[in-house]
Amino acid sequence: MRHSLYGALPPGQRLEQLDPEKGIIGLRAIPATDYFRFPEHARHRFWNTDWKISPQSNRTGYRLKGEKVLPDKAVELRSYGVVPGIIQVPPSGEPIVQMADANTAGGYPRIASVIEADLWRLGQAPVGARIRFIPCDHAEGIAAMRAVTSYLCDLMQVTGLYQGERNTLSRAIS
Repeated sequence: MRHSLYGALPPGQRLEQLDPEKGIIGLRAIPATDYFRFPEHARHRFWNTDWKISPQSNRTGYRLKGEKVLPDKAVELRSYGVVPGIIQVPPSGEPIVQMADANTAGGYPRIASVIEADLWRLGQAPVGARIRFIPCDHAEGIAAMRAVTSYLCDLMQVTGLYQGERNTLSRAIS
């Protein structure tokens, strides 16, 4: 376990950095249910665009600005369950990444889903930040979560050490 002077290292220093280029946040994503509703050129654009987080973003969803990504034809989907990380594409063609307070149901086509291990990166990104999606598969998503789980276990150990020190100090004072 690695510690900084004051405890555990911040996740940005401890966990793998995925920035494809300086100043662009890399987010691994898995193609979603409606991925093939989008033509090849739209899928290529989705993976190769440096998306900008729009000021209309909030805890429900991060709206992205960039080149439009549209399905082959306009579709009206039945409502379906939505989870944090799913990337929906509304008729505007600018993706929305569902976040912590994600809607419970949606009907826009789903092009991809940010893996759970990378959602914190997006949650920490400010309005105006640039992101790029990096394709990955389910196995890579599960493997990436192991590093996050290890980091969180280390944090629990560190906080347990501090809890123990606080109890020892309290007994010494009383």
